[in-house]
Amino acid sequence: MKIFYAVQATGNGHISRAMQLMPYLKQYGSVDVFLSGANSQLNADLPVRYRSKGLSLFYNRGGGLDYSKIIST
Repeated sequence: MKIFYAVQATGNGHISRAMQLMPYLKQYGSVDVFLSGANSQLNADLPVRYRSKGLSLFYNRGGGLDYSKIIST
């Protein structure tokens, strides 16, 4: 069976959970991963086949939105 697994890469939580689930998904077939987002710090140890920057929110040091970085990505 072919499995298409889409994961939000807008933070580290989704990536880390996806890496833990991957061995279980592989038991049922071949897995193609689609990552959407641009601001995770983890190195995704996943078989990424598709990638999109999507729309991600970035924050400045004061905790507010960094609009220039949001627009430029």
